[in-house]
Amino acid sequence: MFNVLLVDDEREIRQGLRLKIDWQQLGLRIAGEAGNGREALEWLKTGDCDLIITDMRMPIMDGVELLEYCSRQYPRIRLIVLTGYDDFQYAHAAIKNRASDLLLKPVTRSELAGALSKVASELERERSAQAERKLAEWKLSRYLEEMKEQFIHSVIKAYPGSSPFWPERIRLFGLNELAARPVRFVAIGLLPVSAEKPDETGLRLPFELLCRELAGASDAGPGIPVFREAKHPDLLFAIVPGDPAAVQSFTVQVTDLVRSYLKREALVAAGEPALGLEAWREGYLSSVLTWYMGQHAQQAGAEPVRSPADPAQLATQDKLKLLQRYLADGRKEAFEKLVEEELVKALALSHPQFVKLIFQCCLSIELAADTLGLALRDKDEIWIDPEWVWGLGTVTKACHFLYALADPLFALKKGCSPREEPSIVEAMKEMIELNYMNDLNLSQIAEQYHYNLSYLSDLFKTKTGKSFLQYLTDVRMSKAVRLLDVTPLALSDIAELTGFSNASYFSTKFKKVFGISPSEHRQKDKKI
Repeated sequence: MFNVLLVDDEREIRQGLRLKIDWQQLGLRIAGEAGNGREALEWLKTGDCDLIITDMRMPIMDGVELLEYCSRQYPRIRLIVLTGYDDFQYAHAAIKNRASDLLLKPVTRSELAGALSKVASELERERSAQAERKLAEWKLSRYLEEMKEQFIHSVIKAYPGSSPFWPERIRLFGLNELAARPVRFVAIGLLPVSAEKPDETGLRLPFELLCRELAGASDAGPGIPVFREAKHPDLLFAIVPGDPAAVQSFTVQVTDLVRSYLKREALVAAGEPALGLEAWREGYLSSVLTWYMGQHAQQAGAEPVRSPADPAQLATQDKLKLLQRYLADGRKEAFEKLVEEELVKALALSHPQFVKLIFQCCLSIELAADTLGLALRDKDEIWIDPEWVWGLGTVTKACHFLYALADPLFALKKGCSPREEPSIVEAMKEMIELNYMNDLNLSQIAEQYHYNLSYLSDLFKTKTGKSFLQYLTDVRMSKAVRLLDVTPLALSDIAELTGFSNASYFSTKFKKVFGISPSEHRQKDKKI
């Protein structure tokens, strides 16, 4: 229904207008009446109006002044003018202020119905167009949000060849401020009601919606990025400004909101400060570690882990960097010796510190494995069941587990272990999914993962049935089709967002794949 305001100084005329038309049938309703222009303007301050039907000759404020004011302050409101045959100046004012129609008194039922029907149709078309625009804007915002999360994934995965595109993506996704200042990755998850009753998966969606809504308007900072990570399906991650007050504010808001709406307790754990995108991976991993350590402390009533400012903790961080270097260099004996030494020291401090070091070593091994395109099957058990890690109560048990976890890396460095061929292909497919908008190069990937280029190319084609370039193009095209379908973006923007050098090249490739141009694809969807 569209709202109509009747403006005439004669009550009988207003009543006659009410009775002449079946307003509801036209999708209209009389929302208000006014006896002159000033009363009409007072009504407009609080009333919602789509159409004004006004006389021109009125006391206090006539129709001319009302039309001129509405033209300036309420340009979206439609106007139908009622005037006498000899009032040429009023007709001129109506035309000047773009009135929808000018009706001569006395107006007939058919004339008024025709004018109203025309205006109602225009309003309906405008409302539909506005709804389509809002829907398109919403779809575009969701798509850009998904792409932002993919970009964050590509940063924390440290995929080769992606860093040259970071400045452009930072600008596109509005991450300039977060990229230039210290941030903390915050892991958020629901605590189980009891050890016997694990979290219900049915709470995942409302939990995520609550956290995302809060992150969009948090006191800690507007537009806090939130994302999921497949390895930790029950957790959400947020990137919060590194200021302790901002982290504390966000933590309190999340826990209060979850407690209020879901009647559950949430554990919010912030990782170490990270300055610059190069440090985001470590910041993310430290939030994962802190959350799982906090979960166990909550469940078991264990003593808290020492503060990061503890000298012993800082020394351990230095040793972890050394462990990463040994892994990268393939120095197995040095790695194992250092692991054992640090585990002995950590256990002497406390059992929680010992467990934390095991987690940190696992993360270091995981980072090295990702760099080499290896899948460490055992590592998923760590995050799914931290209780199992807590059960590694001796240095011998912990060393045995960590050595076994790292052995495939050292074997690969020596070139004497069968490679996990499906693993590298899956890693490449994931890389394409997260980085299709970048300039991905197979030779660069082969170098990163220490594979022969020709062998890797043949392996990828054998496992997927497509060449690397064909697979990449197909992914890009699927993303482009979605952008064409759900957003009003120009072809040049779609080309940029899907990894094509320019709109012309994108159009050529699109037509080659689908047999029609991108513009024709859009028109086809509209006809349907």
